[in-house]
Amino acid sequence: MSIFYVIFVMLTAYFSFRYDGIEEYDSHKQHRFWLMCFYLICLSGFSYGLGGDKFAYILEFEECPDRFTEMGNYIWIQFMTKGQMPLWTLVNLLCKSVFHSFYALQLIESAAINTAVCYIASKYTHRYFLFLLLYFFTLQYFVFNTEVMREGLAMSFVLFGMHGYLTGRKWLFYVLLPIGAMFHISALAALLFPLARFRMSLKRFAIFCFISFVIWLLSDVLLGRVMFAVLGGMGAMVEKVMFYSLQASTIFGFLRSLITYLIFPFIIMYTAIQNETDEEQRRRMEWMISFMVILGVLAASFAGFIRLYNYSRTFYMVMFATFVYTMFREKRHLIVRLGTLAGTVFLLFLQYMIPYNTTNTHYYDFFFPYTCILDETHDVDIREVAHVEAVNEEGTDKSVRDIK
Repeated sequence: MSIFYVIFVMLTAYFSFRYDGIEEYDSHKQHRFWLMCFYLICLSGFSYGLGGDKFAYILEFEECPDRFTEMGNYIWIQFMTKGQMPLWTLVNLLCKSVFHSFYALQLIESAAINTAVCYIASKYTHRYFLFLLLYFFTLQYFVFNTEVMREGLAMSFVLFGMHGYLTGRKWLFYVLLPIGAMFHISALAALLFPLARFRMSLKRFAIFCFISFVIWLLSDVLLGRVMFAVLGGMGAMVEKVMFYSLQASTIFGFLRSLITYLIFPFIIMYTAIQNETDEEQRRRMEWMISFMVILGVLAASFAGFIRLYNYSRTFYMVMFATFVYTMFREKRHLIVRLGTLAGTVFLLFLQYMIPYNTTNTHYYDFFFPYTCILDETHDVDIREVAHVEAVNEEGTDKSVRDIK
């Protein structure tokens, strides 16, 4: 079934060679781009047992009642006991009562997030198909569609809202943000977006890196004296916030996070806009960089807050596509750019190769080979076991802060 991956890669690579150099409007380019977007929607929407967290979503769906009469109580129970937001629970209820199939839910989520991601790409880069290849090979396509489905629905609204804010329709941002937050509370990270109204320079970026180090260094004290005071009490939502907040990292883990979420992305995004001649577009892209840096500081400082970084990843990949396309078309700082690209690929390789000892598998095995609803007899249980190991590893003592 992995032939479906091969078809996507071959078609997208061909379209990239054929159309990515065209900068003016081209109806054929638009048609092919949205065709490949539809392909990605179907690829995830009609998958079977793809990913790791997907199994948790399937289990929750199976436990979901199939009668609307239980809707009110069930939404409240899910919020209080599991911290799940009302709109996510409501979508589960609708799919269970109307379609009686989890496939309906994953198709809706796939359509929402991939449409939003591709729409943003179509507005901020001419390298449509190179963007799709990066979206696929960086595994962000799989993460958004299988590992963070609740957050994926939230992002689909937030991305449209942020685009509205950048184009002068601030009301759209403030309408869509609460809707996104009703799918997943992490959408509130986008509240930082309006604050990212400063031009990012090398000096200012260095200051942010230093701030990130200071926050990481003092994070145990900050969490011990502030987080518990502010979030004191019980409840699933508080427990989730504390769980992510209490995940720790060593100095080496911090440095790797700093490189992964701040330094390499900044170099890629900063150099990608150097030749942008449209002042309005350049202003919007500088805003995206600033937003990425703010979330990058949080991701590098607090290991558990990495998922908030997802709200800047689409903008990052948009400029990553431009960065790769212009790699050998621009001679300035070529060594730095080549080193950044090589480092980014190396870090991606390390992510691919995360091992799971109980199943003798790696991270990429969650997504390869492709498993489709046309072949539900394919054994995917090994992915569920590997996912349990991955979740248990997050909660080990060595990865939890020692707060006094």
